[in-house]
Amino acid sequence: MMTAMRRGEGGGLRRLRPGRGRDESASAEVGAGGEREAEADAETEAEITAFGEALNAHPFSPGQPGATDAMRAELARALDAYEQARRNADGGRSRAGALDVLRALDDGRYALACLDALLADEPLPERMPSCFFDDRHGRAVRLVRWAPPGGTARDIAVCAADAVRLAERPRTSPSPRPSPRPGSGTRPASGPGRIAPRPAPESGNKPLLSGVRAPAAKFPEAAPLSAPQPQVSGEGSGGAVTHRLAMPTYRPALMVFSTHERALVNLRFEDGAGRSSRLYRLTGGGAPVVARVPLPSGAAKAVAFQVFAAGGGGSWTAGPAPLREAPRFHGEINGAGSDVVHYRGEPGRGVLRYEGPSVIQLEALDDRLVYRVTVAEGSGAGEYPFQWPGRGYYQVRSAGAWSLSTA
Repeated sequence: MMTAMRRGEGGGLRRLRPGRGRDESASAEVGAGGEREAEADAETEAEITAFGEALNAHPFSPGQPGATDAMRAELARALDAYEQARRNADGGRSRAGALDVLRALDDGRYALACLDALLADEPLPERMPSCFFDDRHGRAVRLVRWAPPGGTARDIAVCAADAVRLAERPRTSPSPRPSPRPGSGTRPASGPGRIAPRPAPESGNKPLLSGVRAPAAKFPEAAPLSAPQPQVSGEGSGGAVTHRLAMPTYRPALMVFSTHERALVNLRFEDGAGRSSRLYRLTGGGAPVVARVPLPSGAAKAVAFQVFAAGGGGSWTAGPAPLREAPRFHGEINGAGSDVVHYRGEPGRGVLRYEGPSVIQLEALDDRLVYRVTVAEGSGAGEYPFQWPGRGYYQVRSAGAWSLSTA
């Protein structure tokens, strides 16, 4: 919600029509400014809407087993930030108002990041300052080494996009002197050394403020993105990088996630399409993890995800696999953590047995591996009877050991 900057009566060139006294250049600028205002308003509203959708899609419930006061407080902070962003957006059309919206949304995204860390039993993420190059880029995500032309190199905090731009800039190319922000010495106004404008991300976000890209409306606010890979590997992570797995040519498909040692991993996807939740808890039940996660056929060319490994250690690998990799069974099957199985039996009575302390759910998937319905759920160790709808693919969502059988 901002107005385009227009030159006042004392500056700029004006062309007047004889006999009319009309300032054509001013009228043209007013018209163009109105169009830019409308576009900026729409983009600001889109940012707010995207964050509201992220709040609605978050799997945490204040009343769920294991919820703590700290978790509920972070959720409340995120909700308050959303309401504040709405109030700021309704407060008037000004550049300051637009920046207030972005700051409120940044506070909300940070609160959700803290909530995710609490759910994953990880340390709270560091609250970094705004991007060094422009506050409108949003919160910084990492420190990089940078030097202005002719200046001394130092560590600065930058947003994810500027970090990528600095890394991709050819080291041998000259770097023109950046235009300083008024009153800020050598600090540039919109990017490191007038690097070319950022390409639009896959999410489709457009510039919000005069050619400066707004913070990505991803959930939670994404760390630096890796390039899409046909297979992704890494060491235990606290979500410091958003990994991208290239989708295979065959659809639908599974992601097979495995570790080299026993581990407890939270896997979070950025895209919730076709999923009942974006968070998957993976464990091997005292053994290395080998878990399958559905990759819906409607997914884009790549899926983005983050890895939160308890303790932060251990190597892991994630790659696509055809449906035949899902274990098949008729009478009974055992497992641990979230997984996908292929039931080959007939409709009828079934029993879900669980040995974990938290919630467990059994979900039916359609032929595209898209979530269809929850057929069984429970909380804590016990036996939970249900009705098998029939043959097909089912997803177990849990943090402990379980078994499925026909009654």
